[in-house]
Amino acid sequence: MNIIQRNFYRLLRAGAFGTDEQIEPLSAWKWNRLYQLSEMHDVAPLVYQGIERCRDQFFVQVPEALLTQWSKATCHGTDDENDMLAPDHLTNPLLNHKLQDILDQEDSNTETRTALLHLLGTSRFIMNAGIPVKRIAEFGIFIRQSSRKVDYDKLQGWIEQLKLGAMAQLTAVMMVRLLGFEPDELPFMQQTDDEQMDRQIRDMFRQKNSHAEEWYFSQGKDIFVHTSNSSAMLWSVRRSAKYFSYYPAETLTNFITSFAHSLSHIEE
Repeated sequence: MNIIQRNFYRLLRAGAFGTDEQIEPLSAWKWNRLYQLSEMHDVAPLVYQGIERCRDQFFVQVPEALLTQWSKATCHGTDDENDMLAPDHLTNPLLNHKLQDILDQEDSNTETRTALLHLLGTSRFIMNAGIPVKRIAEFGIFIRQSSRKVDYDKLQGWIEQLKLGAMAQLTAVMMVRLLGFEPDELPFMQQTDDEQMDRQIRDMFRQKNSHAEEWYFSQGKDIFVHTSNSSAMLWSVRRSAKYFSYYPAETLTNFITSFAHSLSHIEE
């Protein structure tokens, strides 16, 4: 990671979890890039909280105009929710039937079902939109607040029923590598060595071209957003192929459903 990315995740951790983070010096231009990054991933309020927590550090010198803009951004978030990303349904009919049965179970508690929905929401965002920074941050906050109430044995059973193991593992790796979680905080995480985790993270953030452009300005197209944009279409095809091995039972039907959904929104 470069210095902007490192500081981004440090401030995100400080804001989300109240951790003590040491911030590296940034120029005014780099602070502006960090702000753009927080806005793009819809975590500006959390990063701003991190700035406030680290304000006394010598190197936290955010330009006043940008700080004011950042403060205003905390009053609202970008509405990136979409019915195609709803975590309480899947596009694969068989898996969706299993999911609805799970959600209707009366012998499970709210926290365990919520943990499952966080995993599903993260997985659907990865398949459809890109790097799920906001989703893993929200999941991380939930884990820190409610982990003791989650029945992880039941959650693991649901993960297996929904064939969600590889996606759950990828989510756990991101939480460990980017948010500073310990593997034992995530009982659904399989034992993985550091080299394998680093390889998965590199794959997740790999630049799509040979330019020096930052990974966060190569983000996805929000489920085809504009159907006339062929690059959005190609991006979605590549993403579906890339993550097919992580969730093969859902990836294909998800792509077909997303494509049909985009066709229904074509402007005449």
